[in-house]
Amino acid sequence: MLKKLFVVGTVFASLSIGNSTIAAEIESETTVTNISSLSEVSSLTSGISGETSGKKIKCSSKVKARNPIFGSPTSATATSSAAVEDTISAKVRVYSSKGGLKGQKTDSQKNSTYAGATYTDKSNNIPATAFGNQTYVKKSYKTVVHETKDKF
Repeated sequence: MLKKLFVVGTVFASLSIGNSTIAAEIESETTVTNISSLSEVSSLTSGISGETSGKKIKCSSKVKARNPIFGSPTSATATSSAAVEDTISAKVRVYSSKGGLKGQKTDSQKNSTYAGATYTDKSNNIPATAFGNQTYVKKSYKTVVHETKDKF
């Protein structure tokens, strides 16, 4: 199931120079993509100002839950990748079969193409679900937010 929610907002900023005030209007737009059953998703973020109008950047998000039979403990990794973004972040949240949060990790990078976060569960109880929350922010482009999900 793919749900999209578009939020358009206007931010007013003012700058005081001596006795005069200059007001500037800055547009921002956010696209929230809720992917409740997919472990990987890609989408395009579009330019919203004159200089970026018509330009698009591909954003790819992924979460992977691992439950090895031998060796390493269970872990979940959320990754975000795109062209250079002002801010790119990945957050992984791991839940037990009863719905309780077992743990989470976050990675946020500035002026980067990649962010990744891994949570490792060293308990003997196997987690049930891993969620990834990925965010892509670039000036004059839509802000894109993905949510991905994987089961152990």
